[in-house]
Amino acid sequence: MTDMTMGAGARQPGARREGRAFTIFIYAVQFFFGGWFLAHGANHWLEFFPRPSGSSSTSHELIAALNHSGLFVMVKALEIVTGVLLLANRFVPLAAVAAFPVTLSIAHLNLVANDDAMSHAVGVIIILLNGLIALGHLDKFLPMLVMNNGDPTDRGLRQLFGRRRDER
Repeated sequence: MTDMTMGAGARQPGARREGRAFTIFIYAVQFFFGGWFLAHGANHWLEFFPRPSGSSSTSHELIAALNHSGLFVMVKALEIVTGVLLLANRFVPLAAVAAFPVTLSIAHLNLVANDDAMSHAVGVIIILLNGLIALGHLDKFLPMLVMNNGDPTDRGLRQLFGRRRDER
C-alpha cells in the first residue's frame, strides 16, 4: 500500500512532521501575502502610508494611466477581496489564482520598468509568495491539468447546487 492509498493516520511519523512543517510554512506565506494585498488594496482609499508611485518615469506613467482609466480601482478591489479570502482561509485556491494577474503586473512593473534593487526584490518576492500559496494547494489544481479532460457535463453544477441526478 502506498502513502497515497493509506489514510492520513497511517503515514510515517517523520512524513507527518515534514508535511506539518510545509503546511505551517504555506499558512505563514498565505497570511503574509493576504495581509500585504489587503493593506495595499485598502491603502488606495485610506492612505495610511504613502502610495508607491514607482521609481521610474515608466512606472509613474503606468500608475497614472491605471488611475485615470479607473482600472486601478478594480485592481485594488481585487487585492482587498483576495487579501480577505487568504486571511480568512476561505476559497484559498481561487484567491491564489485570482491574485496572479495582479501579482504578475506588479512583478513586471518592478522587474522591468524600475531599476532599483528594492523594486526587483519586491518583483521576485511577490511571485514567490503567490506561487508558494498555489503550490500548497496543488492537489486542488491537478484535476485541471489533464491532457484529455473528457466531455463537458453538468456534474459540477449539480454538486454546486446539491442536486443529484435522481432528484430531478
